[in-house]
Amino acid sequence: MSSLYHNTFKDMMNDVVAAGSCCECGSCVLVCPHNVIEYIDGKPKQTAKESAAFDYCGISEGVGCDVCASVCPRLWPREQHLRDTQFGNDRGYEGVFGVYRHIFVARTRRDDILQRAQDGGIVTALLAWAREAGEIDGAVVSAVGENDNPCFPTPKVMTEVEEIKSSASSWYTYCPNNLALAEAEEKDLKQVAFVGVPCQITPLSKMTYVDPSILLAAKKKPQIVSRQRGFMKSYAERLSFNIGLFCTEVFRPELMTERIEQQMGIPLTEVSKFNVKGEVLIYKKDGDIARIPLEEAMHEYQRPECKHCGDFSAELADIACGGVGTDQATIVVLRTQRGEDIWRKFEAAGLVDVWPIQENKKAWNILQRLAQRQHDRVPVTTPRNGTTPDLPQYSPFEEHQFSLAQIAHTAKSAEDIEAALVAAYAGGPRPLEVIGYMAGQPIPGDPGEPPPGEKRKLPPPPRPDQGGAPPGWTPAA
Repeated sequence: MSSLYHNTFKDMMNDVVAAGSCCECGSCVLVCPHNVIEYIDGKPKQTAKESAAFDYCGISEGVGCDVCASVCPRLWPREQHLRDTQFGNDRGYEGVFGVYRHIFVARTRRDDILQRAQDGGIVTALLAWAREAGEIDGAVVSAVGENDNPCFPTPKVMTEVEEIKSSASSWYTYCPNNLALAEAEEKDLKQVAFVGVPCQITPLSKMTYVDPSILLAAKKKPQIVSRQRGFMKSYAERLSFNIGLFCTEVFRPELMTERIEQQMGIPLTEVSKFNVKGEVLIYKKDGDIARIPLEEAMHEYQRPECKHCGDFSAELADIACGGVGTDQATIVVLRTQRGEDIWRKFEAAGLVDVWPIQENKKAWNILQRLAQRQHDRVPVTTPRNGTTPDLPQYSPFEEHQFSLAQIAHTAKSAEDIEAALVAAYAGGPRPLEVIGYMAGQPIPGDPGEPPPGEKRKLPPPPRPDQGGAPPGWTPAA
């Protein structure tokens, strides 16, 4: 157990970056308090000391730090190990696609958004309404701007409603949205909505829930602890809510530049949006739709890093959204109280149509299958990577106890340890021991795991009174 705690910079650079599982979210670069690493060619690179090895951080091996490794989504704890800490007793149901309070299908009523939207336009409509209503002062999204290459989005902070509307649709090339949180901090935004794929949502949860006692070290003064704590926690503390996008994989740039532009002869400047519905759909500005078989796109152009991701449905998001199995509509999964609260206000504004998940059995079944398939595809490597079976749930209290035990064997005085703890927790409360969380209710009607060799039977969609509809839903008269 204790060996899983305190992942280091060296662990991250060897077990993740060099091993080929780095998802390129950039979160480690974002939270580095000492400018040791930079985001270069999609990966973190040690640039503080040119003559040093790629896995050497003088701060990590000197006074101690490792904030970067603490937020990495490819090190333990991963999504399934954070459920108890993030949701605790505050969960309704849980199943193969994670914890949820409500699941249903929705579509925006705003035609200006729906025409450009990926599926039901829910993410863009929710963000635009939240900005109009003053619920947020900005949103982190990926979008293709005037200075970007066609079909290649970059991370952006948008503070105007029209900007947010213009960000509708997905492009299926990777965009490190987490890096835009630095701009949100520079602008001193206090209530930010964040939109990202699952491997970008997980670092936000780790920033929030990984215990800051990891910062304790024998040689470290409280002011250094305070600085590191600020980088570890401050970005997530600015978030009002986050929206996770369903994702099986994204594609290498060559899908755009080689397959579409060169082989198919479609200028990227003429592409209006993409979608994946059993095949890659390329929407052209002249109204035509070109197609690429999905099997071909996945085999030839899938990013290899995506094979290390077991989270299809953004299991740690406040709200998760995706268009699998729907026609111009979005599956919406409300996972947290924060997500439910913002949705209730949004729906009350009268800008959205909603349907129980029972009316969309096809979408429900596809969600189940894709979530299970993605769980099963992750290569088993090491416990430190969080990929071996039967790893424990993450416990902030046990992290705290482990840190105290480690520093107790040093020459640091009790007074100095207490000063460091005050800095690490910013004067706030410290974790308490939790005897055990009450498990969430299983998916209603779930037949459970089948005997060996038999195919798993899918549970039926939950009824509205079992979380299968929006909060407060009543059938139309």
